[in-house]
Amino acid sequence: MAKKITRTNSNAKVYNEAEFGTPADKILGDKFRLKCKNEAQKEFVRIISEYEIVIAAGPSGTGKSYLSIGRAIELLHNVSNPYSKIVICKPAVEAEEKIGFIPGTEREKLEPHIASSLDIIDKMIGQFSRKRLEEKGILVIQPLGYIRGKTLDNSIIIIEEAQNLSPNQCKTILTRIGSNSKLVISGDIDQSDKYKNIRDTGLYDIITRHKNIPEIGFFEFTKEDIVRNPIIGKILNNYPQLGESDILKDCITPRIRKDENMQVILSETDKNNDQKRLFDKIISFIPKYR
Repeated sequence: MAKKITRTNSNAKVYNEAEFGTPADKILGDKFRLKCKNEAQKEFVRIISEYEIVIAAGPSGTGKSYLSIGRAIELLHNVSNPYSKIVICKPAVEAEEKIGFIPGTEREKLEPHIASSLDIIDKMIGQFSRKRLEEKGILVIQPLGYIRGKTLDNSIIIIEEAQNLSPNQCKTILTRIGSNSKLVISGDIDQSDKYKNIRDTGLYDIITRHKNIPEIGFFEFTKEDIVRNPIIGKILNNYPQLGESDILKDCITPRIRKDENMQVILSETDKNNDQKRLFDKIISFIPKYR
């Protein structure tokens, strides 16, 4: 019976080909398991699992890209899910410094812009497995302009750096989602390399425009959720906030947390809603005078 050699980083293991159910299984071998570093990350992963479309905002270092890609790999590896490929798109916008003409193929031209995403995937499953996924069309690195007119079925679509997208680009992306697909859009509302006014960005537009759709999950990370390096939060505190701190106030999916006794800890949004309901109840018992 055929054997399959799957390499993860520098280790090589032998697997029986009959044990695998999908092409992704044959390439990935050992099941990747995403590890969250705080409660905010756990909640974000839960929202990715439960919602068809997820829109997330938050500062650098909170793990938006890492969690989106990691959960996508987990879902792809699970044969009970309908997903057959991961599509990653990122706008080709340079951070103020112009690097000029880049020779090569379309993929080679795109490489500098998606290098950070490739690094994340390589750390998770190894460069060998990542390249094999690309060769088989299971992992697709796609320029945003090339998805117009397409219908993406059975796909997990990850859009990063959405603060550099226009509202029209975001509209195009949102309308590409097909059957049995999942879409995760993320960005940092305070770090647009293209727009001075955050209200002009596609990320701001889709957050405020689509908060009435229950099938869309919204999540907002804060500086307190930064895991890359604690000093990043201190650095960000010394810069003016270009965004509005309550941008997701009316549309974020509430964070459900529990204390050490497994008692639910309400978010500030939940507390405010509970206080309002209690106030309305009390008022209903007070006689009304003319």
